[in-house]
Formats: sequence, C-alpha cells, structure tokens
Amino acid sequence: MKHIGKILAGVLFAVLLLTGIKNEYARLLPVSSYGMQAAVKKKSVDHLFIGSSMFRQGLSIDVLEEMLEGEVYILSYNGNQPAFMAMELEYMLKEGLEIGTLYVDLYPYTAAAAPWISDTKILLDTDLSFKLDAWKLMNVYNDTKLLDFYELFVTANNEQILTYPIHNRLVSAQFRNGGNILTPGGQTKEHLDSLGMLGGRDGLQEAQVEGYKKILELAREHGVKVYFIETPKYERMYRDADYMELYEACRNKMEELTEADVYNAEVILAEELAFDFGDAACFQDLIHLSTEGRTLYTKLLCEKLEELRAE
Repeated sequence: MKHIGKILAGVLFAVLLLTGIKNEYARLLPVSSYGMQAAVKKKSVDHLFIGSSMFRQGLSIDVLEEMLEGEVYILSYNGNQPAFMAMELEYMLKEGLEIGTLYVDLYPYTAAAAPWISDTKILLDTDLSFKLDAWKLMNVYNDTKLLDFYELFVTANNEQILTYPIHNRLVSAQFRNGGNILTPGGQTKEHLDSLGMLGGRDGLQEAQVEGYKKILELAREHGVKVYFIETPKYERMYRDADYMELYEACRNKMEELTEADVYNAEVILAEELAFDFGDAACFQDLIHLSTEGRTLYTKLLCEKLEELRAE
C-alpha cells in the first residue's frame, strides 16, 4: 500500500511539474507566423492590429502590406475581448515590442461579454503570470469551477504541443504576419437571411470598458497612436434591435474615451466607408467577411487612414 502511495505521489508530482513547465515555457517553442510570440520576435511593428476573428477574417494582409508603409502584423484570436487585448498589449510591450500605430477591434458583442478566454491559443503564447492574471479576471466575473481551471492550465493545447512540428507547419501555411491567407468564399442572400441572429446582451461589461481604457493608457505611455476599428457586418445585423443597442452603447463609450485630450486615438466605423453591407458575396456569415469582402474593406480602410493622416 505504501509502495502504491509513493507511485501515486510520484505521478502527481510529475503531472504538476509538466503542467508548470508547459504553462511557463511553451511560449518558447519556435514561433510560426501567428500569435503574440511571432509579433514579439519582430521587435518592432509599424502597424499592429489586435482583435478577434473580426480582424482575422476582416483584414487582408496583402492589401495592408501594399497600402501601409512599414511592417504590418495582425494579432487575432477567436472571441478576443478588450480586457484580454489590453493584457496582450501589455505583455508584448513588456517583452520589448515597439509599436508605431495600434489598431484595435471594436466589436460590440465582445465588449458586452463577461471576460473569458475562448481561444486557448492565447495560452500558448504567454507565461504563467499572464495565465494567472487572466484566471483571476475570469474568476471575478464568472461562476468558475475547478474543471475550468483544469481545462485551462492542464489540458489546454496539449495536442498542439505533442504534435508541434506538424501543427506549426499547418499554422504557418495559413497565415503570414498574422494575416489569414486562406480564401473563403462569400454566401448568397438567401443563406445569410436564413441565419439566426446573435441575441441580446446586458449592456457593456465593466471589465471590457476597463480594457479599452487600459489600452489607451498603455498607448499614451508608449507614445502610440490608436485607431479603434469596426469591421463591416451584414445588413441584417444593422437592422437588428439587439445588435444596434450594443452598437450605440459601444460607439458612445468610445466617443467618450477618445475625446480625452491626453489620448491620441480615433474611431473608424464601417458606416463611414463606402462598403456595401448588403452584398452577400462579401460575407461568410452575418459578421465575418469573405475574401472578396475583406479585400474591398481593407482597401477602403487604408484610404480612410491616409485621409485622416493628411488632415
């Protein structure tokens, strides 16, 4: 019995040791063309885009690199929220990344969500301190359970680590400088009109608003110009009362935050550009752009940026 106890203790120690090593040092694996570590490795980025799948599907890296002068990088994670965008920005700055201009995803639904990491690839890119801070934030605003902790710290990303050479090669084939180089097609109006809406939320979350504020503070501290950018949504979203309630709340909050003279920040809404929100071929679904859509939108965005800088 005592011998079995020693074996179990040894196994537990080994699991804890490997878990600790994974959570602290997985970020040191050779980087691909995606994620925070790939950005940090560049040491300096002239144009850094931080966002969710809105940026991954909504921005064309080809167009950005053609129309913007200097190094471009897109950092995007599924469901990435303002609270975690702020943490990611702070982490990269501490790691020594120099940023010229920062572009931040402005998506009302992430601003209205309780803080939660839905894309665990973020955890592959960061150290244990980042993960613990993220867990503390999630714990404050959610009814977290031991299983959630176990999934985030013990089981998350194990498959990617065990198959790293293959996984890294696959990721590198899909991205360049963080930008998605796959070419998803658009949809028909009939298909998009048949999709269900996303539903309502209980207004903007305090933690997400604080994330926006933290981003502005970090940018001011490091002398970085900030643009908050809303990517286009299909026309049905702009007719949806639930979405528009959050959209207006987010828009008003950003106007309030960026009006402060101490911040060098502006907001660019999709409605300010000559984009056809009713062109189904430009969308994969109600909120994500197709290849055609992101190419057109990114060109319009770059033209708008050039116009703003000329003023």
